[in-house]
Amino acid sequence: MKQVIALLTLTLVVACSETDDVANDRPETAVRSGVAIVEGTELYYEELGEGHPVVLIHGGGLDRRMWDAQLEPFAEHYRVIRYDVRKHGRTKGTSSEYTDHGELHGLLEHLGVEKAVIVGHSMGGRIAVDFALKYPDMTAGLVLDGPGIGGVIPDTDLIRRYLSELSEALEQGDLERSAEVMLRYLTDGPQRTPEQVDSTIREQVRTMYLSNLGQDADSGQAYMLSPPAIGRLSEVSVPTLVIEGDLDMPEIIDLVDVVTREIPDARRVTITGAAHMVNMEKVEEFNQVVLDFLARLKLDESR
Repeated sequence: MKQVIALLTLTLVVACSETDDVANDRPETAVRSGVAIVEGTELYYEELGEGHPVVLIHGGGLDRRMWDAQLEPFAEHYRVIRYDVRKHGRTKGTSSEYTDHGELHGLLEHLGVEKAVIVGHSMGGRIAVDFALKYPDMTAGLVLDGPGIGGVIPDTDLIRRYLSELSEALEQGDLERSAEVMLRYLTDGPQRTPEQVDSTIREQVRTMYLSNLGQDADSGQAYMLSPPAIGRLSEVSVPTLVIEGDLDMPEIIDLVDVVTREIPDARRVTITGAAHMVNMEKVEEFNQVVLDFLARLKLDESR
């Protein structure tokens, strides 16, 4: 059950060896990669492009590869940084205590970044908001895609059913079935069948999920921002864009309601025909919405 709760918090809203790259056609030689030693963790990162820094933070149970379709288009205008959060991808953690926002801070210090726009999907959105609250002077803006928010634990019939099915599959050691459960609830969303979703997208998500299972072992204890972000959203003082898929789980859409209502002047964009993996399902629309937002920030003037 501990592993199930971790999966829920990773893939949905709250936090507590890798296979082949997913649909990655970009030239590897163009990407600068490395490892930052932060809070006892070897944080693996990649960066591409020049200009104002834009950081991409993946969702729980996934890794940096979920941003493959954003890396090059964003890097045409900005210095794009993506990394694997502890317990994900190529990042190697230890048994040390840590905070996700603290490790992001350490990564940016390692890279010499003084201020960045933080783009976060799901769990990554939770990390982005925590970072903005803890380090407002290092945050130029936020893009929150189906975000999680620290201190929120959804408890609905749908979530309980999701947990039950996930728990049963994991307890029986059926990892493939657990992946299919996650795909049905989050990638497909509750309004679609698997047949209605691009099979390539489903396989990309499945590959990341399966490669990240079991990363919890001996990787340390995560601590949340205190007090949690859910009671402090009005303190967010940077321009914020919130993106949602209209076919996402109702619990996530409800959280988007809260975020856009409580973060001052937050802008909300709904992308139709997508569930939780908006940036992978609706690449061109997602990229354009984000690039338009970044252009309005006039980042070159604030570097």
